[in-house]
Amino acid sequence: MATLASVKQAIADEMNNIVFISSETCSICHVDAPRVKKLAETNAIAFHQLDIMHEPELAGFFEVLTVPAVLVFHEGKEVSRQARFIDFHSLEELLQQLPTDSEMTDYQSLFSEH
Repeated sequence: MATLASVKQAIADEMNNIVFISSETCSICHVDAPRVKKLAETNAIAFHQLDIMHEPELAGFFEVLTVPAVLVFHEGKEVSRQARFIDFHSLEELLQQLPTDSEMTDYQSLFSEH
């Protein structure tokens, strides 16, 4: 399990990151975490899981009101957020579209609804 400090550093250092916020008492989190992790691995994106019970301050930092929450970061900016009910199809589509190098990105087309 990651720490808030290590995730903040990864968001600053890595191009793409997925932050999965869960709670040890959340049964849905236990089901969704491996699925999100697999999507991250398939798309070569850093995956970080944080437990809201172990670090309550992360709820305020990430402005998370419910778990599970999946936050996707590109170049240090949050580009997607899903909470409680995760739409794995749309998450997979987004991850496949994220640039993996620092070429100029057309953000309008990248994050527009298809």
